[in-house]
Amino acid sequence: MVKLVLAISAENADAILDRLRMTDHRTRPPRLLPARAYLAVPRVGIVGECDFGEPRRTDDGWAMPVISSKRYARPRPLERFGLTKTPRSFRYV
Repeated sequence: MVKLVLAISAENADAILDRLRMTDHRTRPPRLLPARAYLAVPRVGIVGECDFGEPRRTDDGWAMPVISSKRYARPRPLERFGLTKTPRSFRYV
């Protein structure tokens, strides 16, 4: 499975990990989907992971459906994923 680190706000990450949001909207989605995404909150680290399905086009951009999600007990450092800083949108790992 393709893996990527996805930059996301704390509020949106919480909504996805609490299963309140079942899609993530992007103007430009990753090309290699479906994929496992590690959710990176700036200045916090990787707070959880989720699996994304095939994106679908909407009026506002692209909607990536969340298939499953898992919150980590403690945020994991970006260095564990080979990154020194949070990517602007996403980065394949």
